[in-house]
Amino acid sequence: MFSGQGAQRANTAREVYEHDPGVRAVVDECAGVLAPLLGVNLTDVLYPAAAGKDAASLALNETRLTQPALFVIEYALAKLWQHWGIVPTAVIGHSIGEYVAACLAGVFTLPEALRLVAARGRLMQQLPAG
Repeated sequence: MFSGQGAQRANTAREVYEHDPGVRAVVDECAGVLAPLLGVNLTDVLYPAAAGKDAASLALNETRLTQPALFVIEYALAKLWQHWGIVPTAVIGHSIGEYVAACLAGVFTLPEALRLVAARGRLMQQLPAG
């Protein structure tokens, strides 16, 4: 089960990102695809320097960044579990988590999913609050 918006935090899974080369590779690959779509390197927002943590936390409250960030973390952690041999027979998600589940199930490729998630986050950001 992959969660939706509201679970985002600066430094989520930072230790895994710093110590597992597979997770780092997935996160960095996703950030590279997303950078021109978001206008920011997502790893700078997810894993800020100590002095930038408050700014990163504020940025992660912007739906245009929140949704791609959640997708990337959830996808990278799922890939880690698969690397360990834990392969689900079924996946499900809520909100943005549905996109992670769909991507893992082969509904669309990772680059397609990232483009879709970036567009979704941008469009949701433009809606009135509430």
